[in-house]
Amino acid sequence: MDYLNSLISKWMPEDSPRVAVDSHPRISGIMDTVNSTLAHGPRTRLPSPFYDAKGRDIIDQIGTEEWFSGYKESEEYRKLGIGALVGDIVGRMVGSAEGSGNDGLLEVAGVDGDLSKGRGGESGIKFAMSGCHDTTLAATLSSLGAFENEKWPPYTSSIAVELFKDEPIAREPSPPTDSAPRQIFLGASRKSIKPSSVITRKPSQNLTAEEKEKLQGYFVRLRYNDRSMEAFKAIADKFTPRIWTVACSDNLEEPAFPRSPEPAGF
Repeated sequence: MDYLNSLISKWMPEDSPRVAVDSHPRISGIMDTVNSTLAHGPRTRLPSPFYDAKGRDIIDQIGTEEWFSGYKESEEYRKLGIGALVGDIVGRMVGSAEGSGNDGLLEVAGVDGDLSKGRGGESGIKFAMSGCHDTTLAATLSSLGAFENEKWPPYTSSIAVELFKDEPIAREPSPPTDSAPRQIFLGASRKSIKPSSVITRKPSQNLTAEEKEKLQGYFVRLRYNDRSMEAFKAIADKFTPRIWTVACSDNLEEPAFPRSPEPAGF
């Protein structure tokens, strides 16, 4: 911090003369400003000391630790900070695996009450894209144990969460006949599928053997590593809030960090 102040403190305001985590502007705000000017033309540049390589590394490390270290150390932190979003992602993948419509199809379905296809004729959601902030990306990665010694996510960063199924090579299916109508994505017609899934938000430890069987053979790839669908869901379940509003009011008198280690990614 002394090194940073030797570089840029003379540009700090009088009521907050030293650079600090909670200064005004905060150290994370200084980092955002530096990165924003680097993404634009030279006319937006700050004085050259703001771009000192060592100084930028220090700012990045402090900012990253301030914002994301909690996700690595506390299950409650993960649950309230990013658990609901990760739970939604897992829910869509589980919905795809069990053919429940919770892969996202039910969100775009409903023409004349028909839940078997989307309004654009979709029979199953293969791709979903969500916009988010840099803090969302790092919080997700940190909570899954995939953000070790990483720098703050730069502009245009993204995470690809992919679901694969390991299937044996099968014989080419016979063409459909009148007595054997063609079935749509993942098997049975979705007209009879109920909007709620029995697996999607059900904790892994409460799944029956039959329900676990539905997840077998599916694998999740998260850019940094590969995990089985079952293992990925088990990790995400630990910090997916069951009732988010209740979770926010729990443990108000407890310390901010747990009494014993609760590492991410396990």
